[in-house]
Amino acid sequence: MTKIKKMRIQRGLKAIELAQRLNISRSCVCAAEKKGLKNVKAAQRYAVALACRPEELLEV
Repeated sequence: MTKIKKMRIQRGLKAIELAQRLNISRSCVCAAEKKGLKNVKAAQRYAVALACRPEELLEV
């Protein structure tokens, strides 16, 4: 399980809810959860929506 998916589940959010916060499609969220986040700017956007630090979401 990727870091972003763990964080979303810890926050009690469904993929569609996270997608709405980010103003993107649910399929984009699902793709990011499968691959993991490697882009810093994307991690920053997701971190705002998940109320965490971007470093917590990046896959090394």
